[in-house]
Order: sequence, then C-alpha cells, then structure tokens
Amino acid sequence: MRDSPGEGGAPRPPIVVGFAYGFRGAPGQWWHDVVYRALEERAGEEAAHAWLGFAFELAEIHVHPDHQGRGIGRAMIRTLCAGRPERSAVLSTHDRPTAARHLYAAMGFTDLLARFVFPGGYEEYAIMGRPLPLD
Repeated sequence: MRDSPGEGGAPRPPIVVGFAYGFRGAPGQWWHDVVYRALEERAGEEAAHAWLGFAFELAEIHVHPDHQGRGIGRAMIRTLCAGRPERSAVLSTHDRPTAARHLYAAMGFTDLLARFVFPGGYEEYAIMGRPLPLD
C-alpha cells in the first residue's frame, strides 16, 4: 500500500497492513479434527462431512486496526478463495460482535458452531462456513 509522497517528494516504501493464509483442511490436522468432531456431535456426520470433508480453511486473517474498514480484509479473503476447488471455506473467530465477525457475515459466512471452546481454552469462538466459490 502506498500513501502520499514522503519527505522530499520521494515515494514512501510499501508497508504491510495485513496478512492472511489458508489451506485445504484434512484429517490429522488439529483444528480440522477438533472442529469436525464438534460439528459431528452437534449437527451429525453428514453436516460435518458436508462442511469439512473438502474445505478450504482460512487459518489467519489480520488487518492492522489503522487500516480496517478499507476493504483490505475482504480483498484478502476473495484472493485466497479465488479458484479454489474445495466446496466450502471455513474459519473460526471470536464469538462476539467484532469487525471481523461482521465482515465474515457480510461475505455470506454463517455459524456452524457458536460458543465453541477449543480444548484447553476458555474463550468462545464461532466456527463459520460458506460454500465456494465466493460470489
């Protein structure tokens, strides 16, 4: 991202304002297995397989607070999901009204699990998913 020219009119160097990554989830991966089991217990094996049997897991999506609200998070998610062969995209986020949670809902992600606490943890998360491709 480039801002206005710097001192002396020279262009400012690019700065990192966010990062994101994801990968195809598979049995044997901790997050995948924990979420699959929980979804299977709450919604049944068919639902767990439909959402996580061939899913792209958005592992981390972060935008510096000073740069939020500019479409950067949305653009990163769209870029990561573009052309993916998986049938769904899934992620976890804090289960409270945050900017991230609002963004995911606005992009069509729905709650698969709410008030979910990962083993050994204490914070509540929402596990969210949506079919691919993105609109």
